[in-house]
Amino acid sequence: MIIVKLRRFGHIKGLLVIDNIDKIFQIAGDAQKTWSALSVQDRLVHIKALRKRITSELDEWVRLVYEETGKSETDTLASELYVTLDAMKYYEKRAGKMLKKRKVKTPLTFWGEKSYVCYEPMGVVAVFSPWNFPIQLSLLPVISALIAGNTVVLKPSEEVPAINDKIASTFQAAGFPEGVVQVVQGEADVGEAIVKTGPDKIFFTGGLKTGKIVNRMAAEAMIPCDLELSGKDPMIVCEDAELDRAARAAVWGSFFHSGQVCVSIERVYVHKDVYDLFLEKVISLTEELSTKDYGRLTTEGGWQEVKRQVDEAVQQGAKLALGGTSEESGYPHYPPTILTNVTHEMDILHTEVFGPVMTVMPFENDEEAIELSNDSEFGLNASVFTQNLDRGQQILERLETGNGYVNGVVRNISNMNLPFGGVKRSGRGRYHAEHGLHTFCETKSIMVNKGKKKNDIAWFPYKERNAQFLRKFIKKLYG
Repeated sequence: MIIVKLRRFGHIKGLLVIDNIDKIFQIAGDAQKTWSALSVQDRLVHIKALRKRITSELDEWVRLVYEETGKSETDTLASELYVTLDAMKYYEKRAGKMLKKRKVKTPLTFWGEKSYVCYEPMGVVAVFSPWNFPIQLSLLPVISALIAGNTVVLKPSEEVPAINDKIASTFQAAGFPEGVVQVVQGEADVGEAIVKTGPDKIFFTGGLKTGKIVNRMAAEAMIPCDLELSGKDPMIVCEDAELDRAARAAVWGSFFHSGQVCVSIERVYVHKDVYDLFLEKVISLTEELSTKDYGRLTTEGGWQEVKRQVDEAVQQGAKLALGGTSEESGYPHYPPTILTNVTHEMDILHTEVFGPVMTVMPFENDEEAIELSNDSEFGLNASVFTQNLDRGQQILERLETGNGYVNGVVRNISNMNLPFGGVKRSGRGRYHAEHGLHTFCETKSIMVNKGKKKNDIAWFPYKERNAQFLRKFIKKLYG
């Protein structure tokens, strides 16, 4: 049993020979027939083997992620490996029930009949994953699609080829049948060829610009498409917040993995009464950090873009409370940067910054904090810090966001009991929890009649007594 990797069809400087994409999908389609015929529990046996294989090689995964992305050991263990392995264990315990045929109520007008919903695989799923979380954001949608009975063609980021090879070889070593998972490496032209080939479902994680292209192509071909896109996440610090906790949360939420996280804290709104003290704490905590804590920027192009965005903000009137570039600084490390004196007329408050940059802005009251937070085209995650938990929840419920956390940042997205996804231009669709399986399923609704009666009240021939009965029935039920 082997995994079909791109090298099987020709490999030129890391790029797939695109002419073979059709063959890859043919193999996936053939494999899907056998894979979907397995019971959910039999599929989970393979997921368990994968989990154990990854766990046995933690050190190698940590090394690969550090070498290709610069992510620290702690970040890799906590936000990549733990989250991924926990998701596998979560589904191993619950997927059977989540995908089980579900009986539902039947209306009174169908007296004596039964109704149920069943979940069936969609076919061949194309998963596109980014480089910033190359394990978690590849494997979570892949395993979800597999558990639901689909086969997967995974197109990961070309920025992390060694990790991509490791993912492919790990599925092979875990004993997955041939063609069930195929890892296809390449650049944008390969991704375009995959979409044009016509998968039965697309799950894309990445930036807004590329996501819009994928979405447009998928829409033209009527391919269902889930999109996990960019973020510009706000954090609201109320006057009654525990400031030490809030400051530490802001520093970690903004700067871990050098801010290369879609749910990074980018906009911090602080009540005017505690603004100065909060800023003082944040600056002090940030000054204690070293490159071993926050890591490096993965790509030089990304470093240049962060520099451009910060420089532009300063030109527009923002002040560098800390950080920014100097003659001594350069790729790959960008210093954790705190900007003050910012306004919503500046691009830095509206465009995602994929780097270690935090903007801090005061607010007068809850209404203003909510208005400022919602003044964004994105809506992925949000945080509120307050000792009044009811207040925190009420604020979050008014924010235009797919997810929220009271007195915490970022880590809520790893709660597998909660669906995860964005609103507005942060994407559409949800995964994690049962949504993470159902999003890769066709939901089929079925009714069952015993079939013993010769006729039905709504069938021909129409009779006056039937109409009179229906008239009385409707009036009594709804009048």
